[in-house]
Amino acid sequence: MNIISIPQNADTFDLVVIGAGICGLNALYAAAQYLPKGSRALLLDEKDAAGGMWNTTYDFVRLHQPHAMFTVGNLPWKWDKPDDYLATRDEVQTHLASTLHRTGKLANPRVKSLFKRRVHSCDEVQTDQGWRAAVSYGYADAPDSHKTVYAKRAIFATGINAHTADPINVTSTNVTSITPNKLRETLAQNPDAPLFAVGGGKTGMDVCLNAIQQNPNRAVTLINGRGVHFMNRDVYFPKGRARWNTGLPSSRILQAFATQFDGDNEDALLTTLRRDYSTDPMAPNGGFLYGFQSQTEQMALTSGLAETITGYLDDVTDSPTGPHLILRNGDTKPIPEGSIFVNCTGSFFHKTAQNPARPCLSAHDTILSITSQNSFHFLSSVAGFFMTHLLYRDQLRGNGFHVFNQEALFIEDRDAWFGASTAQGYLNMILAVRCLPLTLLHNCGMDFDKWYPLPRRVKAIIQMKLTAQRDYEHCQRALTRVAERFESAVPETL
Repeated sequence: MNIISIPQNADTFDLVVIGAGICGLNALYAAAQYLPKGSRALLLDEKDAAGGMWNTTYDFVRLHQPHAMFTVGNLPWKWDKPDDYLATRDEVQTHLASTLHRTGKLANPRVKSLFKRRVHSCDEVQTDQGWRAAVSYGYADAPDSHKTVYAKRAIFATGINAHTADPINVTSTNVTSITPNKLRETLAQNPDAPLFAVGGGKTGMDVCLNAIQQNPNRAVTLINGRGVHFMNRDVYFPKGRARWNTGLPSSRILQAFATQFDGDNEDALLTTLRRDYSTDPMAPNGGFLYGFQSQTEQMALTSGLAETITGYLDDVTDSPTGPHLILRNGDTKPIPEGSIFVNCTGSFFHKTAQNPARPCLSAHDTILSITSQNSFHFLSSVAGFFMTHLLYRDQLRGNGFHVFNQEALFIEDRDAWFGASTAQGYLNMILAVRCLPLTLLHNCGMDFDKWYPLPRRVKAIIQMKLTAQRDYEHCQRALTRVAERFESAVPETL
């Protein structure tokens, strides 16, 4: 391999982090604990500010878990809101942006942030100063602009790489097709028009509830696909004194899911989820995306929806009698002219992978990739935090951590993805507990177990340790079986 001479005028850094969403911000925060005083870090992102998808998502979105556990490191929110408050889009973006400034003040490195920058390449190269990450980037709105910097380490932390969905392309010229970002404006302009939300996940729930709240007399229909289950937020985030004796810490729920899954029985796992954990055990829904919902939200949907259609939208066409909705199975349904269709299908795991194919950890440990193609955990925030700590402690390689292409498996079989992601998430958490000090684990602000009092959290850790080896071996067997069934799930064991 040719040895590259780093130009004297080249910008050099101790660390470059690519991505300023919750994954990249957690990676930067974790790395800052290890970088020496006076070191330099560079943060790059395509968007206008830190916060990732929270810069561009629809304005009425809210967190579906209590806000305190959606953070960077263990940085608290700077306000006095009730613990169970569900923060809005702008509140989340403001908080995430503030954590960037706080990281720069609290940690050793000097952090330089460049927004509206698109990374062209990130490669491990041998230089006259040793192995380095060569990162080429330019202005997002000027594709031909290039600048290359060199870093001792780079973290490619784009996480799930969420994108804004496009309006659904329909044949009819007598209906309106929009994205959730245009919902409030379109509802105001069409106060009586029926609404069809296409997609039954959290976005679909948000759109339906918003439309029902805006006008309870509007006909709102959910085109639900196979349907999506939601965990019962009232049960698993109990309030007040109930935290001492009701609910179940999330680590225990994940352990229950992971140890039930054997690599083949995702249908049985989803049945258990629906029966024992969901807000609507009687609903014939067929999927799960790790979302939470309250009973109040579920009841508002049940009472406010004009209809729920179990199926997938194929097109909306015009006929002499008016527009018709056409489902993938061939069923048709006449609908009123002027109906509004909102694309609520997922903002991730639905497009060809935009990240370049790369190993999770480069050969000489200079580049760590935390993407949906190199997935360590179904929560990218958790992955950014733990993988970076493990990297800087020289614990990431050689301890059996398991990564695989979650995006590809989700597209191939989302039920198997659910089972595999639970097994992988729990296996990697078992190993993280072994490798990292408990004080560091305690400082992970994204830990849902923190909703419960300390004695219950300690009990959960003890329970994890007591069955850790048995559970690890079970998860390993389950993931091996998934890899036998799906080429996309063949793991990279670090």
